[in-house]
Amino acid sequence: MKLTSMNSHRKAARLFVLFMSAMFFYSCDELYEEIFHQPSKTAQEESANVVYDWYDLIAKIELRRNPLPVTIANNRAFGYIGVGLYETVRPGIRGAISLSTKLYQMPPMPAPEPGREYVWGASANAALASMYKQLLVGLTDEDKARMDSLENAYNNRYRLSTADAVLTRSQAHGRAVASAIYNWSTTDNFNLGSQGYVLPEFPGSWVRTPPAFAAPQGPFLQNSRPFLAYSLTATAPPPPIAYSEDPSSAFYKEAKAVYDIGKALTPEQKAIPDWWAEGGVAGVGIPAPYHLLSITTGLLRSHNARLGRAAEVYAKTGIAMKDGPINTFRGKFQYNLIRPVTYIQRHIDPTWQSYLASPPYPEYPSGLVGINAPLTQVLIREFGDVPVTDNAFAWKGLPTRQYPSISAMREEAAYSRVYAGIHYPFTQIASIEMGKELGNVIADLDLTPN
Repeated sequence: MKLTSMNSHRKAARLFVLFMSAMFFYSCDELYEEIFHQPSKTAQEESANVVYDWYDLIAKIELRRNPLPVTIANNRAFGYIGVGLYETVRPGIRGAISLSTKLYQMPPMPAPEPGREYVWGASANAALASMYKQLLVGLTDEDKARMDSLENAYNNRYRLSTADAVLTRSQAHGRAVASAIYNWSTTDNFNLGSQGYVLPEFPGSWVRTPPAFAAPQGPFLQNSRPFLAYSLTATAPPPPIAYSEDPSSAFYKEAKAVYDIGKALTPEQKAIPDWWAEGGVAGVGIPAPYHLLSITTGLLRSHNARLGRAAEVYAKTGIAMKDGPINTFRGKFQYNLIRPVTYIQRHIDPTWQSYLASPPYPEYPSGLVGINAPLTQVLIREFGDVPVTDNAFAWKGLPTRQYPSISAMREEAAYSRVYAGIHYPFTQIASIEMGKELGNVIADLDLTPN
């Protein structure tokens, strides 16, 4: 009995020494975590509401910006944000691999501490707060305060069921990925300017268009580093219909079709280009890529997508937002095709004006479709060609638009530019096919091969 009692005392003493040693190396919160450690939930198990709320917040901030963000630059920013979101939660997705193994010149991303507990939603919360502030331009102090408020609200929510050490670790991981993504973004040679660019002159070449006759935008965009190696050498669409001023020619007939449509626009035909006016001035259209992001978020919500799936979809649609314009502008400045307003005023009716002003770059292929088509193809591959409810203008009190399929919505968006008077019909058809090809390449990225 005495020997047993002595052994018990020795065991108790050893436990006390171990406890005091642990107290020396760990904070109380860390010690609690070591003793009562719980395995991390997977990102497939965690809710994606934190992500949806972040995308909703930035929509509210950007919708009333004056001036609106530059369309192509904003698409680029959300491309990086989508990739960064995926990389933040990727370690919590079973079998997932880093996009750094798939994307062109993407560096390795910060890794979480092995064997430690993480809350991936808290990591996403910290990463999105950081990436928004680093990548989006023109944010006011009030905008940043609203972001701080959302970040803190979610941190307080996580704190109710998460040890402080776990929450701090999760936040640090998200911020580390955000910083790595931002640093990578600064090396992509992004340039929308035209300094040193000389407009080519030949029959049917693009010239500056009314009313602003603005300098060309984006002739060097094709030199920006894309996300996909595919986009380095992706071919432009087939050459446009041969230019001609002959009234019996196919080109003249395309321009005449735009002219005839523009002369007799119905209220519905005006509503369609207004609905798809991505960019413009405050109160007209909406800032890109809000429209397509709202469609993406709506589909994810309707399918009750969890955090892991949502992050992968935002990453792939983000790749489309960045690479779509690079491929499109390579074609634009290869073909340098004249805009309808110039052709029509020269050869059909000098008094004609397009319903919407032409943007300051060549006509072929289509800039809107160059982003819309690959992104919607990613969505079709993810969800099927399902019906879509588009409530992008609910903030202005406008009713939603219902589409029987994603592809029907894509076709309406494309043809909106014909109603607007800024594209020929053949351009939109070719641009859809070009965008679908890029979208399929993106959708084919297998991020969970195991």
